[in-house]
Amino acid sequence: MPAPRPHPDEIVVSVPASVRRRHEGRMLVMFVLAALPVGAILWFLVTPAVAALYVVAQTLFLWFGLRRRHSPVLRLSPDGLSYEPGRFHVRCTWADVDALGEVDLPDGRVEALVLADGHLHWAVDPATKRQVQARGWDRIIPIGTFEPEWEWGEIGQAFRQWAPWVFELPEPDLP
Repeated sequence: MPAPRPHPDEIVVSVPASVRRRHEGRMLVMFVLAALPVGAILWFLVTPAVAALYVVAQTLFLWFGLRRRHSPVLRLSPDGLSYEPGRFHVRCTWADVDALGEVDLPDGRVEALVLADGHLHWAVDPATKRQVQARGWDRIIPIGTFEPEWEWGEIGQAFRQWAPWVFELPEPDLP
């Protein structure tokens, strides 16, 4: 299915650079810690220089892969919303939004729109599709990830313009 043509009034929001840097920093520390056990073995079996080279090479390799990852995007238009985290896309109209409140996601608790039904538009493979649907992620659009104070930013302005009733939605009823 071809990608829809963007609406002339479409607003595209991505994750703030500070959030991306904080996540990248945590992952960098994890990459170094993951390389240390093998580095320690190389230190004792070969030489300290080989161990240091291994730790640096593995960390840079994994960091490069992390930086090549897709950054999540939220698209808002008069027609509806599109949430594109990278491995799947959720698209819906404004009328499909059922609740507004905090939900638990792998990155933590975040404010989100909850859809009445799953609106998975695309997934990278069948396994990802099953996982997204099983976890209910096809019903969640995490707006707090893009703007923590979204009510006063671009997202809130779009809601006031195209779907002002969203501010009066009930809390989500998720397990």
